[in-house]
Amino acid sequence: MKKILALWAIPRSTSTAFETMMRERGDFFVSHEPFALSFYYSEDRCNTTRCPDIVPNAKYNFSSTWEKLQQKNEKQRVFIKDMGYQVIPIANEDFLSCFENTFLIRHPAKTLPSLFEIWPDFTLEETGYVELNRLFEIVNKMSGKISILIDSDDLVQKPEATIKAYCNAVGIPFIQEALKWKSKIKPEISQLEGGWHNYLQSTSGFQARKEKQYVKIEDNQKLKDAYDFCLPYYQKLYENRLVIN
Repeated sequence: MKKILALWAIPRSTSTAFETMMRERGDFFVSHEPFALSFYYSEDRCNTTRCPDIVPNAKYNFSSTWEKLQQKNEKQRVFIKDMGYQVIPIANEDFLSCFENTFLIRHPAKTLPSLFEIWPDFTLEETGYVELNRLFEIVNKMSGKISILIDSDDLVQKPEATIKAYCNAVGIPFIQEALKWKSKIKPEISQLEGGWHNYLQSTSGFQARKEKQYVKIEDNQKLKDAYDFCLPYYQKLYENRLVIN
């Protein structure tokens, strides 16, 4: 049985566009952030301030979610996209060895204003940079090599070359047709509240977003502090990115 292919990411990094491309391929069962429900809504939940009034549900426990993914992978190879910080609580070697672990990053100058618009009370943990860096280091130590890591700017600016390089690195065929999709509502990617994927659902492929009037980092102390905190971790990860020619 082949390993589950995982893309570990940070919020607002165009990861759901990547997930949509994987769904368009048709050769994977694609799971959208399965561990988000474990992190926020389960009996194991690690954050009790984001959704304080919910009743924790055992069906979302990390062990239940993990068991379902393994069962699904026995029938059809699974691809998951999830945030690194949502899986760190269970990210030991036994767990991570069941995945082909790949990573996606994006500059905090682009992620943080977008995250702030949806979650103005976001925590540093929810920016995802520290946890993704930890996950990257754990996986590299396990494998003895640098894991596959792509940067969002490459994905948006050079989608065909980036996806070709990714497919080659993980040993799956490149499918040209998967780079385009229909602009429509995608209920399979809607879990957390807040309009996370409104823009994606209006697109038909990887593309740079037209400039939006987000709160500027330099005009907001919370964003300035978060930017200063996240930038070194992004830069460290960026040094190990897959270089796209």
